[in-house]
Amino acid sequence: MADASSGVSGSDSSQNAQNAANRAAETAAAQQAAADKAATEAAAAAALNSVQAAPVDLSISPAAISQLNAMTVDTVPSLSSLQTLGGVPTAATYADVAQATPTTPAITEYNAWAASFSITPNDPAAVAKAALSDVSINLGLNYVGDLNANIEARMGIAPAQVTFAGKVSYTDGITSYSLSGVAGPFGGVADPNYGLTADLSKQLDFGKLEASLNLNANPDGFANGRVAAGVTAPLSDNWNGYARVGVGFDRNGATSIDGTIGADYSAGGASLGVSGSGRVDTRTGDVSGGAKFNLGIKF
Repeated sequence: MADASSGVSGSDSSQNAQNAANRAAETAAAQQAAADKAATEAAAAAALNSVQAAPVDLSISPAAISQLNAMTVDTVPSLSSLQTLGGVPTAATYADVAQATPTTPAITEYNAWAASFSITPNDPAAVAKAALSDVSINLGLNYVGDLNANIEARMGIAPAQVTFAGKVSYTDGITSYSLSGVAGPFGGVADPNYGLTADLSKQLDFGKLEASLNLNANPDGFANGRVAAGVTAPLSDNWNGYARVGVGFDRNGATSIDGTIGADYSAGGASLGVSGSGRVDTRTGDVSGGAKFNLGIKF
């Protein structure tokens, strides 16, 4: 009869032999990987160590520096000459330019708007006595330059209303121009009005010419306007004479014609003015006029 335990013993021996073979194979693989890594690192190290960087001389010889400092340079480059680097030769050298103290650039200010605030009337005593309907708070922006401009909002208190006004003026020394406009009041029960005025003043050989044009409109359209012109000229050392004429009109044509002529005298502390004016209503034919006399003495 066969011994059953002999079969189990044979199986254990075979399993132990297989485990030993696997461990041997793993050890051999690990040893081979380590050898491959060492070989790779050795090859890389040999490749790096075999390259020797050659030294580079970056110094500039004193002779080259001396020649560079002696070269002339034009501080304002020009294509009119190519004799030297930079254009036309001047006394300046590159060394001079390098050692020069930088110049602080001038600052030019643009769009310099300044805010303004006022109360109308501007006399504190008058404000204390004025009714609320006569008081307004004015906020604006002013610009002063070759072109002068201002924008203003005039805010009434009772009733609460606001009116906008603006003006642009320009003077070239001989002739001055200005354009101004107004719109309002807005708010409350009042209907807003719109006004536009253009003025011209020109100095002539014999005197000064002045002209103006005014146009007014309302929500229904154009309402009325006026065009005027005048001349002021010296009559003698102390006398100036003037003459002015104006025409009023509306959407149906001319409404009136008016004119003024006069003369002013000024010497020392004394002043004298005489003038005469007249007006004709072109619709009704009515004529009106008068004379004025002014005398002033300063002590």
